[in-house]
Amino acid sequence: MANDSYFFKNRLLEITYTNSKTIGTEENFKPHLHDFYEIYYFLNGDVTYYIEGRAYQLAKNNLLLINNRELHKPVLNSAIPYERIVIHFYPWEIKKYNYLDFDLLCCFENRSTADNNKIIDQNKKIFSYLKKIAEYINTKPAEAEIMIETYFIQLLVLINQLFKQNQQKNIQEMSTYNSRILKIIKFINQNLEAELSLNSLAAEFYLNKSYLAHIFKENTGFSVLQYIHYKKIMKAKELLLTEKSCGEVASILNFGNYSSFYRAFKKEIGISPQKYQKKIDQKREFKSFLV
Repeated sequence: MANDSYFFKNRLLEITYTNSKTIGTEENFKPHLHDFYEIYYFLNGDVTYYIEGRAYQLAKNNLLLINNRELHKPVLNSAIPYERIVIHFYPWEIKKYNYLDFDLLCCFENRSTADNNKIIDQNKKIFSYLKKIAEYINTKPAEAEIMIETYFIQLLVLINQLFKQNQQKNIQEMSTYNSRILKIIKFINQNLEAELSLNSLAAEFYLNKSYLAHIFKENTGFSVLQYIHYKKIMKAKELLLTEKSCGEVASILNFGNYSSFYRAFKKEIGISPQKYQKKIDQKREFKSFLV
């Protein structure tokens, strides 16, 4: 890639290429929490990518598939320049391209959380599509948007084919994980409506709380409280899509009181729970109008 960065956004997708030659601190890469699905293509650097309870040590031409229920975060292990391509898109915008038995979202949805996230682009077939997309983004001909969307759909077809090949061959991507931590993560996700804390988890799993805090951060890239916090916000977004009021959501997820929920939600999402709910309702109305 010739440029240090480029950016493209339209109604269907958002594409960012970044080559960070000067590496900042780890705090610049906070846990990611978003409504869209993500395709992450790694080109260069020394990066461990945490997705829920798994840690992926990345190599050039590795691709990660991340849905909107998987908390994730890259950690830079050294000052080697960090180069990557990231594509974001809303799943409901892609469903219209599905045909009969071919589901373009299969690779994001037909797998367990934090499982089979990684695809190795051995023959650089995926990269060839990304290069074609980059050419249209940088040269901006009149037909650019049409061609970018066309190549993107073809890219999703290819990714799904590779994903299914891996499943059929029972290829497991290389990742490190601690089975005990995966059990703790599963417990947290199944009990988000409870009053979860480091003390309650230590008691549940018969662990010293200092030891639990250490191994959890070591294996996930997040502190226990940080992970609980983000997962509760993710669950809140899901509940706000239902008929439940903002006050009910705060109560269900044990935020203590509505003010605490309001502050936490706005800090992470950027808007209040009410505005988020209204924004989603407006999208629903627009989509039903299109249908």
